[in-house]
Amino acid sequence: EEGKINPFLHMGLHLAVREQVATNRPTGISSAFKGLLAKTNNKHEAEHLAVECLAEILWDAQVNNKLPDEKLYLKNLLAI
Repeated sequence: EEGKINPFLHMGLHLAVREQVATNRPTGISSAFKGLLAKTNNKHEAEHLAVECLAEILWDAQVNNKLPDEKLYLKNLLAI
């Protein structure tokens, strides 16, 4: 996208992270997100960190024609 942010994708990723945390799917994301909240003390900033991880996992899955790697996603969230 030539360095430009797609606002629809951006908001969709925020909604996806919120839904994942609310349903704890993948298992463990609620706990991982609580850790991000504790580190940032800011829900929006914590969401942005999670959105970056989610976008990377989804991009990798699309490029490599495979399912998103939930374990790697959680590992990346916990490593922040």
